[in-house]
Amino acid sequence: MNNENMLAKWLNNELDEKELKAFMATPEYATYNKIKEYSAQLTVPEADMDALYSRIEANKNRPAKVRTMSPWISRIAAMLILTLGVTYFVYTNKTTTAFAENGQRTEFQLPDNSSVTLNSGSEADYKAWNWKNNRKLHLDGEAYFKVAKGQTFDVITTMGKVTVVGTQFNVKARDNRFDVTCFEGKVRVSSNGNTILLTPGMSVAFDNGKQLDMPSEEDTQPGWLTYEVNYQHEELGRIIEEMKRQYRVDIELSDKQISTIKHSGKIPMNNIGDALEIIETAHHLKSHKAGNKIILSVE
Repeated sequence: MNNENMLAKWLNNELDEKELKAFMATPEYATYNKIKEYSAQLTVPEADMDALYSRIEANKNRPAKVRTMSPWISRIAAMLILTLGVTYFVYTNKTTTAFAENGQRTEFQLPDNSSVTLNSGSEADYKAWNWKNNRKLHLDGEAYFKVAKGQTFDVITTMGKVTVVGTQFNVKARDNRFDVTCFEGKVRVSSNGNTILLTPGMSVAFDNGKQLDMPSEEDTQPGWLTYEVNYQHEELGRIIEEMKRQYRVDIELSDKQISTIKHSGKIPMNNIGDALEIIETAHHLKSHKAGNKIILSVE
């Protein structure tokens, strides 16, 4: 039996037990059943009973006209309604996804003309349809936002939410670290029950849910946009992870203690030789290649 005949019989409760089990096993069944449940919840407005009674009295002596309709017409109409419902359901729940692979960046525009730049190894998704009433973007990784004037939306991460209105800001959510920096306008950051309002030059960061003290931001945009990141007392382990994303290389630490070393200063993200030289000189380390890996060790 083809899907159309099975669907029609299901709508009319004509499937036997074997056919019903087969239909319920199809991948489309969950969507059909959900739409059927929604349709069952629709109610007809209450009628004006006095007016209805008057019309019945006025027409009760008129000869009745009987019209018959082929059962297949009603089935086809039901299938058409169901198809339109399925199309609407799928379209309204469609998610648009943008991602930047390691060593790459991706820039795109939201439906309100706000621009988003994804850093390497990041992903964002949102529902473009009816964006006006569903202004939410889910972010995994790091992104820089330039929000169109007068527009507002929420950036959702696993560690917190950022609410914005016509502003420029940077959000990073990686592993257990959540960072937000405001460059223009205002942003409201919510994380672990805390709500913080940021103005230009302010940053907030949470590491494993614990709020960190962050210095003022003097730049007008995040350094990674120009391939130069300025770190303040950041662990080398996190810096190395960012270098691995930016340069698409495998860097291994010979001693786990190296990852806890704190580094302050700028690291270039477009010249791995210079980046390694800065780290080696500042912390008395050395690097060498071993096959496709770079090994970083203590001198």
